[in-house]
Amino acid sequence: MFLKLFEYTDTISEEWDKFVLASSLGSIHQISNWKKFQEKIPGRGEVLGFGVRDKKGKIIATTFCVRMETGFLDKFWYYSARGPVFDIKNKKALKFLLQAVNEKLKEKGGIFWRFDPYLEPSAKYPDSKEKKENLILKSATQDYQPTDTLEIDLTQTEDAILAQMKRRGRNGINKAIKKEVKIQIIENGQFSENNLKDFYDLNIETTTRDGFSGHKIDYYQNFLSSLKNSAVLFFATYEDQRIASAISTFCGDKAIYYFGASTSNRELNKLKAPTLLQWEMMKYAKKRGCKTYDFLGIAPENEPNHSYAGISQFKHGFGGYRKIYQPGKEIVLNKFWYFIYQMMKKFK
Repeated sequence: MFLKLFEYTDTISEEWDKFVLASSLGSIHQISNWKKFQEKIPGRGEVLGFGVRDKKGKIIATTFCVRMETGFLDKFWYYSARGPVFDIKNKKALKFLLQAVNEKLKEKGGIFWRFDPYLEPSAKYPDSKEKKENLILKSATQDYQPTDTLEIDLTQTEDAILAQMKRRGRNGINKAIKKEVKIQIIENGQFSENNLKDFYDLNIETTTRDGFSGHKIDYYQNFLSSLKNSAVLFFATYEDQRIASAISTFCGDKAIYYFGASTSNRELNKLKAPTLLQWEMMKYAKKRGCKTYDFLGIAPENEPNHSYAGISQFKHGFGGYRKIYQPGKEIVLNKFWYFIYQMMKKFK
C-alpha cells in the first residue's frame, strides 16, 4: 500500500475538516479552527498538522500536534487532543502516521507525544515492537480527556429523550419553565464584552463553590471567537438576571457541553435553571444536526471519591448512556528527558 505523509497548511483546511468531520473519530478538537484557538493559549507554541494520503491522493489519517511548554529549560512536548483521526479498520494508515510523525517530532526536539483518540477499550494500536520502527508507546503520564462520559442519543425524538431522563431531570425542566426561566442563545461569535463578563462572573462563583480550577477570561474569549462557527454561549435568566450559563460546541455529529456556570444564590438555585439550560442545548444540538450530546466527563463506575463524582450526579439526571474510551498514550521522543519529566511530575 502506497502511503504518503503531508503537512497541514491553511490552503487545505476545507479538505482537512471535511475528512475529520466525516470520521467517527473526528471532533472539534481536530479541525482547523481548533488549531487557531490553541495557538492563542499562553504556554503553548506552534501547532503542527500531519496527514496521510493514499495512492489516489485521498486523506486517510490526520492529527494536529500542539506544542506544550513545560516551563523548564525550554523543554516541551506535543499533544493531540482526541487525535489522531483515522479509519479504525485501516491500521496500516495509523501505523504509518505514528511512525512518520514520531520522526518529525523527534527532529523538533520534543520530549514525548501524547494522544487520546476516541477509541473504545477493545480497540488495539498497531504492533510496533520491531526495533527498526523505534516507537516507544506508553500509558499517558496524565489524562487530559475523560475516559468515561455520558452521552445522549439525539437521533431520538424530543419526547423520547425526555422519557429516558430520570424523574428529577424532567421535574427540574418543568419547574424552570413554570417559573418562567428564559434562555438566551449567543452564536457565531457575536458575544459582547458584557456577555463575556457575565459568564466569567458566574464561572468564578461556580469554581469557587465546587473547588474546580477555571481559566482566565481571555481563554473563554478566544474559545468563542476562534471557534465561532461551532462554539455557542447560553444564558438562563430570571427576571432579567442571568443565573446560569454554558458554553457548548456543535461540530459535525457531536455536541459537547464544555463549560457550565451558575449562581451560588440558594433561592435562585431552586429554579433549576441549569437543568433547563441543558435541555435547551440538547434541542439546539438536534436542530444543528448533531447525533450525540456529550456531557464531557463523569466519574468512572465504582469510584465514589472521583473528582467528577459531584457533577456526575447532576448529569445522570438526564439519562443517556455511559461511553468509555481508552486512556491516553504517549510516544517517547527523548528517553532521558522523558524520565526527568516523569520524576518532576511525581515530586510535584
